[in-house]
Amino acid sequence: MNARPENLAARTLAAWLLVAAGVAGAADEAGAEGTEDKTVFDGAPSTVADAFEACLREQLALAEADVTVGEIRMLCQHSLAGLQDDTVAVGPVDGLTPVDDRAAKEDLAMDRDFILTAYEPTYILGTYVGSPNQVPFQEELGSPRPLNNEEVKFQISIKAPVWREPFGWGSDLYFGFTSTSWWQLGNQDISNPFRETNYEPELFLRNLKARRVFGLKFTGWDAGFTHESNGRAGDLSRSWNRIIGRTVLDLNDVAVLLRAWYRIPESSSSDDNPNIEDYTGYGDLRAVWTPSRNTYTLKLQPASEGTAVELTWSRPLSRTWRVYAQYWNGYGESLIDYDYRIQRIGIGLALNDYLER
Repeated sequence: MNARPENLAARTLAAWLLVAAGVAGAADEAGAEGTEDKTVFDGAPSTVADAFEACLREQLALAEADVTVGEIRMLCQHSLAGLQDDTVAVGPVDGLTPVDDRAAKEDLAMDRDFILTAYEPTYILGTYVGSPNQVPFQEELGSPRPLNNEEVKFQISIKAPVWREPFGWGSDLYFGFTSTSWWQLGNQDISNPFRETNYEPELFLRNLKARRVFGLKFTGWDAGFTHESNGRAGDLSRSWNRIIGRTVLDLNDVAVLLRAWYRIPESSSSDDNPNIEDYTGYGDLRAVWTPSRNTYTLKLQPASEGTAVELTWSRPLSRTWRVYAQYWNGYGESLIDYDYRIQRIGIGLALNDYLER
């Protein structure tokens, strides 16, 4: 588990089947609807002071050399912020959940000057796609099959704090930016072009406070605006604007990241993809499981034309890099392919993942 906020990942979504299983197992947990979470660690009762000292010991053992004691104290204070009584249900400290850990470190990073942190995973993959979407490029490139099955896919995703508690109720304003590219590297017949690049700037409020609802622990929420486009003109232009809401269901080693969106309507004359909701739906869910040092994710994106599925796995190779594998099957992988079913598999390197142990 990395202790530096700069090395952490943000997104962050989950599978309905895993949600149902988690709800069935967690429905008997203590906690009233709408009350703040006061149970950071499951187990036998202990004092807040004991939990704080145990957190300090563990984080000191795991911290990187350039992390200060003050930063570790702030991290533990954030993770135990909901514990207000002298005795609470906290037990042997096996460590923060991955969601607790990330939330605490992101809150710590918010107080640093000129800080950029990871948002979605940043990675580069060599991939193979079973049947590329040739149609959009046939006329432009003058060939019935201009695209290769092999291409490089890479993503860069960062965010930066803009304003600490602009409304004074514990929510911070962030700017995020994600760029995902599909590169026909090795396709010399068409000069190795970038087949597609999607640009997605976001402005959103983030609240990291954990609360229990029906006995389930939800850690924070996001609400904001996102614009996504491929930066092209004419027949290849694709773009849309959305209002997006997100939250995280924390089930200890499994986190369920839930996201829903509303597309801002456009006039028929300016709409590049009028039926995109039929293929990408109105939200997605990602389950993130972090056993040992591995991170597995399963994303489901339901829509009327079918449900897209993404599977990923990553594991650290060094302090900087993770091996990263990804499988996609469905509509909406990119804007140019939003109405074309893609099946892709790839492996490569990543700087971060959604959650890490």
